[in-house]
Amino acid sequence: MNKNYEMSRRQFVSNAGKAVVGASFLPYIGNAKTIDNPPNIIFVICDQMRGDAISAMGNRNARTPVMDSMSKNGVMMRNNFSNNSVCLPSRVSMFSGRYPHETGIINNSHKGEWLKFNNSLPWYLKQAGYRTGYVGKNHTFINSELANFDKANIRDREECRAYSKYVPPQWHTDIFWPDEDCHPRKNTNDAIEFINQNSPGQPFFLCVSYFDPHPPYMAPSEYTSRYCSANIELPEYVDPSKLGIRIANQQRALRYDKISESELKETLRYYHASVEWGVDYQLGRIIKYLEERGIANNTIMVFTSDHGDFMGHHHMVRKGMFLYDALLHVPMIWYAPGNIRQGLAIDSMTQNVDIFPTLLDFAGIEMPGHLSGRSLKNILQGKPDKNDNSDVFAYASYSDLPESYWDNPEPYFNPKSEVPFHTRIENLTWQDDKHTAMIRDRNWKLILSETHEPELYNMEGRHTETQNLYGQPQYRQKFIELEKKLNAIKKW
Repeated sequence: MNKNYEMSRRQFVSNAGKAVVGASFLPYIGNAKTIDNPPNIIFVICDQMRGDAISAMGNRNARTPVMDSMSKNGVMMRNNFSNNSVCLPSRVSMFSGRYPHETGIINNSHKGEWLKFNNSLPWYLKQAGYRTGYVGKNHTFINSELANFDKANIRDREECRAYSKYVPPQWHTDIFWPDEDCHPRKNTNDAIEFINQNSPGQPFFLCVSYFDPHPPYMAPSEYTSRYCSANIELPEYVDPSKLGIRIANQQRALRYDKISESELKETLRYYHASVEWGVDYQLGRIIKYLEERGIANNTIMVFTSDHGDFMGHHHMVRKGMFLYDALLHVPMIWYAPGNIRQGLAIDSMTQNVDIFPTLLDFAGIEMPGHLSGRSLKNILQGKPDKNDNSDVFAYASYSDLPESYWDNPEPYFNPKSEVPFHTRIENLTWQDDKHTAMIRDRNWKLILSETHEPELYNMEGRHTETQNLYGQPQYRQKFIELEKKLNAIKKW
């Protein structure tokens, strides 16, 4: 990865023929504010929320009245995808507008610097006269860069959510701190304060980053009591061996195959409670304040998640270095009463790198040429999408379990280690040893990795892979077609 996301013109000219990525390091010199009365922008990111964890998406386990209302009075992108399956690379891609292989950050174990403010999404907006703020979980910018925001209040998880060696992978419990002391409320309070302090007539950009529903799955009993495990519906089981050896090994290594259905239902109960408390309710508080201030009609709110969660699929929970829809299909809701069409549910293929160009487009800021995504402004305003089956792309690293692992697997409880069991497994499988890439359109998906055979899926409009079709002669042409598309983005 380039250390500072910067490059001199001489270096750029020298390297221009070698890598397109060099264009992203050029300082941006162009038109700033090009429209009158540019909209305020609120970019809300939650952590580890699946794209279908919304009742408006047909999930009967979910209670998300605010997101449902946002969808009804805004636009929901039903086929939106993250560009990586874990936090850091996904967030850097959103804020840089580049795919993970272009930023050089492809896992949470990245040893170099994170994202620089210069040439990031908020930098462009600040150059155009926006006041900028960041609230909540960071995992995006190196700490010194946060000073470039006009205001930044950073929080991760509460101390009561810290992992210990006794914590099982599917840990869930009622949070025992008072609601007013927990970070979802504090982050929302900070967001409202930032908006309240804004000068009339000056547009603002505010990122509000919530920790939930990231494990440990927790919420106050006021919320968890609304869900009954007996009524929770589990997804249809698909044996992970039908997909590939790596995910089958992950299931076995983390002993997910030993979790009972009742335990899994209990985990889903807490997961959805944390979505309702830690995300949905907080969104409602922000929207209510915008309406009270009379600025809702000139504010664009976009909501998404950095990645998803297996949450019952293949009898697994949590995340991993895999490129399956459970981890990549994430919500995207646009709520902007005065700027977009209302009540649209769009099936076009979109991805989180599209957020950067879309927001610049709405702000009337000249678009830099290095962005990997596309502007969604036209389709958000109700115009036909000429690229409704656009390909989406993801890239990540991984490491295989050691060949001798099953001779001496990690014990579920190791009294000699303070590291939780699930973290010990992650330390074996989250390293930057090998790379994997995914290309997907509406119905077909291809995953390539460096140590295992390709995976080809006919998704048939679903968000669950059911059977690897690679190697079957009748699908050979489809494999070649998708492989060519993937290579056009990142040479494999």
